[in-house]
Amino acid sequence: MRRPKLTILCAAALFAALDVGHARAAATADRVLTLDRGAAASVEVAKVERRQLGGTINATATVEADANRVAHITSRIPARVVKLLVDPGAQVSAGQPLVVLNSVELGKAKTDYLKARSLESIADQHLRREQTLYEEKIAAHKDVLEARAAHDTALAQLQASRETLSLLIPPQELEHLTWSGNGHPLSEFTLSSPIAGTLVKRDLTIGALIDADSTPLTVIDLDYVWVIANIFEHDLAGVRLGAPARVSVEAYPDQHFAGAVRYIADTVDRETRTVKARIEVRNPGHLLKPGMFARAAIESARGGRDVLAVPESAIYEVGGRKVAFVEVEPGRFGVRDVAVGSAGGGEVEITSGLSEGDRVVVRGGVTLKALLLKGAAK
Repeated sequence: MRRPKLTILCAAALFAALDVGHARAAATADRVLTLDRGAAASVEVAKVERRQLGGTINATATVEADANRVAHITSRIPARVVKLLVDPGAQVSAGQPLVVLNSVELGKAKTDYLKARSLESIADQHLRREQTLYEEKIAAHKDVLEARAAHDTALAQLQASRETLSLLIPPQELEHLTWSGNGHPLSEFTLSSPIAGTLVKRDLTIGALIDADSTPLTVIDLDYVWVIANIFEHDLAGVRLGAPARVSVEAYPDQHFAGAVRYIADTVDRETRTVKARIEVRNPGHLLKPGMFARAAIESARGGRDVLAVPESAIYEVGGRKVAFVEVEPGRFGVRDVAVGSAGGGEVEITSGLSEGDRVVVRGGVTLKALLLKGAAK
């Protein structure tokens, strides 16, 4: 008979503890904080009102370089680094040399081409001479045929050497190639940037050997970047191509970057149930860096909803919960636990905890938060 009594006593104690816990939570939520006249003067309040909200889709995002504005630069042939011309982080122009290299293979290809070009020129002159002598009945026809055969051989060698060299150097350089007379060996050449931008990578040292499999130099034009947003499946119907978007990052909390949606992926991530959307963003001052985490606010095509809303500045994080400070009377403020919904345009939806007409603190609430935390620590 003792065991049932013991069970009843334990249950009673448990319910009593739960009642005490609920009472403490209610006391915290209903707590009233008082400010003196000076502190209260710095507090600004606003009414909780019903308004159109939800016209914005919010998503986490990552900043990436615009793939159309990235140049990975490498050598077509094995070569050794002779001189470094530009330091990482420097702004470069299109066509600007970045590094001087030396290649034995290139030197030989240039030499073979120049020699073949000279031999073809000599063979052509000899053929013309023999043809003139034959027309004047001074040379035999056999001499013309031999000269033509020699010229054809020289021309074939020239074309073969040209084809080989054209794989190693640009066509414009090939046309103006001459025997070096400026002190630079034929084996030396430069790697230049094909675009204007910032040299963000230079994995090279003097004397290092590089080949076509390595990409030691990268130039990125950061005037525009891509922001890849993760759109939840249930928000996808509100996203359209060309929709305006605002991007923010933790590094610059008071600054927003304008952009527009230019691409929406055709597949849904099976784990996160999100769809990638690419936002093209102008990047003044190159403040946005590839790899940064960001938040994107995209204008929804579905329009807004009529909800109870307050400015985002009215919501405070305290001990892992969201609270708002409601003005009870001048200088006295109640603490309310609140639940929030969607956000957009600096406003946030209130799903519970506040009523229409409540006057909530929207500026100067840091002092109230400090008082609340100080009281909870006692």
